[in-house]
Amino acid sequence: MQRQLDVSQTVALSLSIEHKPLSDQLEEAKRIVDGGRSAGVTIRLLGGMACRLHCHGPHSHHLRSYHDIDIVGLKKQYERIERIFDELGYVPNRRFNFLYGGQGRLQFYDRSNSRNVDLLLDKFEMQHVVDLRTRLDIDEYTIPVTDLLITKLQNVKLEAKDVLDLIAILEDHEIDDSNNSESIDLEYISRLSSRDWGLHKSLVTGLDKVETQLENFGLKSSARESLHRKIDQIRNAAESSQKTLKWRLRAIIGARKKWYREVEVGDGEL
Repeated sequence: MQRQLDVSQTVALSLSIEHKPLSDQLEEAKRIVDGGRSAGVTIRLLGGMACRLHCHGPHSHHLRSYHDIDIVGLKKQYERIERIFDELGYVPNRRFNFLYGGQGRLQFYDRSNSRNVDLLLDKFEMQHVVDLRTRLDIDEYTIPVTDLLITKLQNVKLEAKDVLDLIAILEDHEIDDSNNSESIDLEYISRLSSRDWGLHKSLVTGLDKVETQLENFGLKSSARESLHRKIDQIRNAAESSQKTLKWRLRAIIGARKKWYREVEVGDGEL
């Protein structure tokens, strides 16, 4: 029965989407998500393409420079995801998948546009781990804005482009606890921060770095004030949350022990 279902989904997918990847990066990213949806498979964008879809303010213009497409899917649907990418006109990067597949990271290649699609399964695992399995139905095309913010802030070695991404996210989204895909959810940030001292430290440190650089990007005073307010709200939510015993025990050790993972550099790295 399952085999018949998969075949029918593949046929439906073939009839509803183009087989050749599109040259327009954003439209291609949406085509991938729509292709998954047509086959009953959950795929969502993260990274640059997610920023492009959600950020439209004055500091979002730099987001057009992204080249590759980053997505997240469910590990239990991996075989169906493979078939979807075959239908969409991609080939697997076998070397990359051999090296990193065990870490839930895979890559597919679009030969016609010399473009990679990097796929994460279940979790965002870079300097820190963010479990996204229950978060993929909140937004139609991307991970929620709050998760997008967290995946950017968790990078211990923020570069100027990362700060610009974070400014664009904060600039274009308000803060509340509604779990709305277009708002920053303080309760969710507070909950994650209360469980993991290392993630908490990276988030707060990242916010501090962004705040110290607000003067460097030509922001109007009113925009800077708004960003300072939002950063304060997020930082206070992280700091004031009721911490778990595990968090408090790890806090005793503090920064004497590395609190984040070193991410290996490889071809097509996220």
